[in-house]
Amino acid sequence: MPERGATSHIRSYATIDERSEVPVLGTIPGPESLRQRRYYATHAGRPVHMLSVFKDIFSESIADRKIRKNIKSYIFQSLLTFICVGLALMLHELFGGFIVASLGASSFIVFITPHTNSSRPRNVIGGYISGAVAGILLSLLHEHILGFEYNGLNYTLVLVCAAASALTTLLMVTTGLVHPPAAALAIGLAADKHGLVAAVAALLSVIILCAARWALRKHIKNLI
Repeated sequence: MPERGATSHIRSYATIDERSEVPVLGTIPGPESLRQRRYYATHAGRPVHMLSVFKDIFSESIADRKIRKNIKSYIFQSLLTFICVGLALMLHELFGGFIVASLGASSFIVFITPHTNSSRPRNVIGGYISGAVAGILLSLLHEHILGFEYNGLNYTLVLVCAAASALTTLLMVTTGLVHPPAAALAIGLAADKHGLVAAVAALLSVIILCAARWALRKHIKNLI
């Protein structure tokens, strides 16, 4: 080791010659690379390749032993989500004005984590009732408020939708009927002029969702 204040020098091999076109600045190669006269002679100095990144991701998640062991459950329960969202969209065509954004999240919770509190029928249906009540109340309130717009943004509608989400949250936590996607339903209903019809369609959809979960309860499991 050089003494304090002493300067040690490492001489690299020539990096620029008559064939060089674009100089690239970087750190000097390590001792082993200099000895072998080639860059990245050791694994520690080699750049990270995307293939190795994908390999790490694959080995830690996609090829996880739990997933490989229950691959049929993963496929089956994902298909259940597809079917239920499809039925909800059919109800949308029948009723009109139906808010489907929240149902996608509800389908994920019910079929991917079927044995959790948020997936229990009383929580799912109760949460949606809370969202429907809050959304319809705020929608009616919005009809009787003169909208305040500035630069094309309806600030009254923004406040009404935020209040609908907050009221739904309050109703769910105070009643113990917690199902987070219901807050998204409330926002949609608050902005919808046909909130009552949309609320009926949403409740029918989650009843179908809960009925499917109950019928298949012995064949589905928590996947995460």
